[in-house]
Amino acid sequence: MRTLLISLVQSINGSYAQDDWSTGVSTDADFAYFKGLRRQAGAIVIDRRTALNPQLPVINAPGKAMADTPVHVLTGSDSTVLAAELEARGLNYQAHHFTPDTIAEVLEGIECRSDTILCESGPHLAYRLLDSYPNAQLHLSMSPLYSRNPGSHFCRLDADIDLRLDGVESRDGQVFIRYSKA
Repeated sequence: MRTLLISLVQSINGSYAQDDWSTGVSTDADFAYFKGLRRQAGAIVIDRRTALNPQLPVINAPGKAMADTPVHVLTGSDSTVLAAELEARGLNYQAHHFTPDTIAEVLEGIECRSDTILCESGPHLAYRLLDSYPNAQLHLSMSPLYSRNPGSHFCRLDADIDLRLDGVESRDGQVFIRYSKA
């Protein structure tokens, strides 16, 4: 069975995005780690929202670690309609319908250059894959940035605070990260 790496980044206050996209909370260190995951991947899976977002660059564009990595878009809805949308936008991505019961079969059947698949989607698809695919690993990056968006408790604060990482500790599966003002 292939290994599925799910890469998520969230801000220190629990928001996973700024302006609705995780790139708003990503740091240089997070991006470097992400590129390392990309180098392992023989294929990339994303969700419909990521694939069709005109603000995002092409997922496998040059400079993103593996320009020739096949990209597959997973959807719970009609993959034929999605495939037509992708083609109309000039995206060379493959659309696949999946359910929790079929995800293992879908992932095993996609074009892949190694036994590692990288998921670059938001938390909704990540949850569905973690819940349904037995060989999934979550790589969660905690960014030392406060994200100001309508879902954040800090949305009214000017929250640009420079923080320094002081330590990381693990107890019974829980990770504790200590920061102080730089």
